[in-house]
Amino acid sequence: MALIDIEVFKFAFNNLRRMQLRSLLTILGIVIGIAAIVALISVGEGLNQSVADQFAQLGTDTIMVLPGSGIFESIVAKLSEEDVKTIENVRGVDFAAALYLATVQVEFEGEKQSIVAIGIDPEKIGKLGFIGIANVEEGRILTKHDAGAVIIGSNFGEKAMKKDIGLRQNLEIGGKKFRVVGILEEAQNQFGAMFNTAIAMNSDELKEASGTELTPFRIIVEALPGENLDDLKQRISDELERKHGKKDFQVMGLEQIAAIAESVIGLISLVLIGIAAISLLVGGIGIMNTMLMAVMERTTEIGAMKAIGATTHKILSIFIVESGMIGLGGGIIGLLLGIGAANVLSIIAELSGIPLKAVASPWLIIGALAFSMAVGMIAGVYPAKRAASIDPVEALRYE
Repeated sequence: MALIDIEVFKFAFNNLRRMQLRSLLTILGIVIGIAAIVALISVGEGLNQSVADQFAQLGTDTIMVLPGSGIFESIVAKLSEEDVKTIENVRGVDFAAALYLATVQVEFEGEKQSIVAIGIDPEKIGKLGFIGIANVEEGRILTKHDAGAVIIGSNFGEKAMKKDIGLRQNLEIGGKKFRVVGILEEAQNQFGAMFNTAIAMNSDELKEASGTELTPFRIIVEALPGENLDDLKQRISDELERKHGKKDFQVMGLEQIAAIAESVIGLISLVLIGIAAISLLVGGIGIMNTMLMAVMERTTEIGAMKAIGATTHKILSIFIVESGMIGLGGGIIGLLLGIGAANVLSIIAELSGIPLKAVASPWLIIGALAFSMAVGMIAGVYPAKRAASIDPVEALRYE
């Protein structure tokens, strides 16, 4: 004979139908918990996929050199223009480009805004377009002969200055006039996105406009085709360490940066899922409370079932199945709400220009339903044992 036969399911289902309102109220905790967990995991998976796709767009031959060997050291450690020359002399390097970053005061038609400006050697910005970071859509790139020329990001006028800015218009930066000679196409990858609402200009002119001594905040390195990236990273690291006298920098391939980004996303998701799991705990306690009340209300009924031959195992099975059904019902509703919420967040992100597609894998769906049912069944164990232990003679006398 099966451990739980079909009659047990029918009996449990009919009992739940009789207490519809209480069953619905009981599953709220399960619904909220499962919905939150499903939404967070779906969005987290979508973010990981988005990060992987963005890095794939940049290819596999790009290396980033950042100041500092750790989070805290990166605040005080510095790279230099000399580091660029050192890297370009390393065997296997196609080119190296230093990026400078500063906030400058920009004025256009009477409007003043503090804007992020990116400084770069004009001869290198075209090479950044080659690896998919800064492609010019209108106009032209900067050249080494340019003076007082800038390129603006695709969304610079709309989002940074709140005005439409086109080619050949003038901006005032640091009290000096600059002419817009190019507009970048909207970048979809993580590194190119910083250009979307920024100004790109000659690094020497940016240093002058900012009034501060700037150092590169990162150096982008492109390897020659067919070069072993791990070997090249080691050669770059060795040369920079020899020049600096210590390892106060990081040489990272895009796959390492992607792995770090994914681990950060995973850690944040784990913390949020842990918080959402509290709702499941509350839901489990609610189920236990409901089932205990059901045991008290149905004491006479339990006694009658035992009197006509229902075994302890049968009574135990009925109450565990009932609590499992409550958990499963909450899981189904929570799963649908969670997937819906994740898709809404995905749409909002897409409208904001952030490529994000929620991913609800079959394993997530199966796992959510199995987990919610397990929470319900575990919560029903104690009430089930209590029901199964009732003496039939005493139960029939119970009022």
